Formats: sequence, C-alpha cells, structure tokens
Amino acid sequence: MPKWWNIYIVSFAVLLIVPSSVFAWGAKGHQIVALIAEAHLSASTRDKIKAILPKNDTLAKASVWPDEVRKALPQMNLLHYVDVPRGATTYDRERDCPQRNCIVEAITWYLSVLKSKDSPLAEKQIALDYLVHLVGDLHLPLHVGFLDDLGGTKTKVTF
Repeated sequence: MPKWWNIYIVSFAVLLIVPSSVFAWGAKGHQIVALIAEAHLSASTRDKIKAILPKNDTLAKASVWPDEVRKALPQMNLLHYVDVPRGATTYDRERDCPQRNCIVEAITWYLSVLKSKDSPLAEKQIALDYLVHLVGDLHLPLHVGFLDDLGGTKTKVTF
C-alpha cells in the first residue's frame, strides 16, 4: 500500500471520531426556501410583496431577519415551533398552543396582517419577514415536535 494511502485512512478515521455539529437550515436554507416560493408567485402577489419590502430588499433577505434578531427579541422564539403530545395525529389549538404563541398561530396571524388593508407598512414588513421565515421553519424536523423531547434535545442520535 502506498504511503499516501495511510494518510487518507488516518484522516477518514479522525473524521469519524471527531463529533460534528448539526445545524438547522441556517441563512442559506431560508434563502433557498424564499427563492423557491418567489419562483411560484403570481405577478400580482409578486408586486404586492415588492410594495411591502424595503427598497432593493428581497424575499430571500427578509427570510433570515427573524433569526438575526432572535437574541434581541427572545419573546419571539416560541413562534418558531410547536410541540404536540406524542401520539397526537392532529394539531389542536387549545391543547397545543393555548397562548397563541407558536408557529401555527403565528403564520395565521402574519397572514391576516398582510391581508389587512388597515395594517401599517412597518407591521406588514415584519409580518412578511416572519411569514417567509416560519414557513421555512415549519418544514424543518423538530419544529413540530413532541412535548416530551424538548424540541428534540432529548433525542439521542448515533452515527
């Protein structure tokens, strides 16, 4: 076996031993979700979104803002997920989100803000940012999880 081959084997072994971090979508994932959504918008909806976004802003840029301000607005963290009891087959508002502060209720709320003719522009901008972000979050594993696993933090994963 050539000497260089030993370097590859050792490098591979080290990669298997060293623990790696697991991340959620992150900015790129949210931006990709926003770009896919944007590609499926009607011309009318695209124009309405453009009127809401600040000048030269994009839906992809808007999609990452809620994560950028999470530390400054910790009260909004609950909006990024919902927990349901293990064995539940449906979402139940009274059981799963009685305070109306979970991802399902937030999406409903932000849609109503965007549809309202009375909502101020600044409120619509925040609603749009959160809506595009939360729809991306909704498709992540563990953003709709079980009460007893603490958002997946009690889930043991073995490689």
